[in-house]
Amino acid sequence: MTSEDEARNERSRRGSYHHGNLRDALIDIAIDLITRDGVATFSIAEACRRLDVSPGAPYRHFSDREDLLTAIAVRACETLVGHIRMVVGNETDPVERLVRAARANVEFAALYPALFEVMYTKEVFVGGNARLIEPVRPVVEAFLTPAFEIPGVTAAQATSLAVSAAAVAHGYASFLPAGTFSDAPDSLAIAADNAACATRALIMGRAALASSPGEPGIALAGLPIQTWFDVIADNAGKEITK
Repeated sequence: MTSEDEARNERSRRGSYHHGNLRDALIDIAIDLITRDGVATFSIAEACRRLDVSPGAPYRHFSDREDLLTAIAVRACETLVGHIRMVVGNETDPVERLVRAARANVEFAALYPALFEVMYTKEVFVGGNARLIEPVRPVVEAFLTPAFEIPGVTAAQATSLAVSAAAVAHGYASFLPAGTFSDAPDSLAIAADNAACATRALIMGRAALASSPGEPGIALAGLPIQTWFDVIADNAGKEITK
């Protein structure tokens, strides 16, 4: 993006604010700043300067920096869910759906690096964040539901498989900004293909996965695994326990 493009975007956001949409304008400019500099250095004060608003204006919408980051994480979940659904499409085979979910996660990280970073920042997820339970639910479902639908798997095996597939996808997604595939012109495709192949390997070797991964207290998206068992139980109409 050129400096002229950045200036045009900032003028557009200021226009949005002056039409009464400061909350969304703050989220948008925060995403731009995090894309450029990372989440660690992001400050509400810099967002105010970019939007040409008073330092106190954001606090009519967000109680603090963590509150704003949580709003960005909500948008991240919504964006990721949309991308997963697009990649999965009308596929009905649970193995292929899980593979495509892994691929979509890698693509999301490359397409929306700031959203990916905020989704996993400690300020948002450490200890769980009740405001993210519903937004993150379909993300977790994208991995857990097809794992549970693979014929012959137990609840423990399905959970282990889903966690492992999500971890593999996250790992390859993290490789992209780290520059692991930086020498390749099609680095995104390579990372996504690797994540898909690794997920297939996990599915084929699922019997070798730990039956109770990460005990005690395994969490997905900062929330207890039983929370997500309850999600699957809602869909399956049966009780699922560790």
